[in-house]
Amino acid sequence: MRKRYSYEIALSAVSAAIAILAVVAQAYVDALTIAFNVIAALAINLPLTKGMWKGGIMAFVVSAIAGFLIVNIQALPFIMLFGSYAIVSWLLDFKFYKVEKLPKAFKIIVIIIIKVGYYALMFWACWNLMGLVINTINLFGNKYEATFYVIWGVCFVVFCIYDPFMRWVFKNECILVDKIIKK
Repeated sequence: MRKRYSYEIALSAVSAAIAILAVVAQAYVDALTIAFNVIAALAINLPLTKGMWKGGIMAFVVSAIAGFLIVNIQALPFIMLFGSYAIVSWLLDFKFYKVEKLPKAFKIIVIIIIKVGYYALMFWACWNLMGLVINTINLFGNKYEATFYVIWGVCFVVFCIYDPFMRWVFKNECILVDKIIKK
């Protein structure tokens, strides 16, 4: 039993280290901000691939604190959207969905409502905390006024693509981790 705890701590430490590197890198490479945040979220998923939810939460908390101490407010997208969403999504998709006492349609509706609500709340919080001010968007030479709702709508479409993509990547990450870590 003791070996399991040390294994979980080690996997969580590797996960946190990769996530911290990605969070710091996203602060310095503007063109790859979203890509590095996705990599950090995938790193948080490492302990979750083995069903170690405490290790996943531990890796997220450590990487969030260290990332915030290193790059300050630039770590907020990871803390509020990408990293925390990896934990919430895993709990909903791979724990709550497997509850056998509830009807499948009810579980799907609850998961969708929670995910969309979580996204909306975190996007609104990031918008207000980071003071994002975008007056116009330039598309094909035409300038359009951008409001919170326009940007939220565009980001929501991206979120609707991001969520199934991350579930697919997580399932493949589980296969890869099982091949690499024979436990």
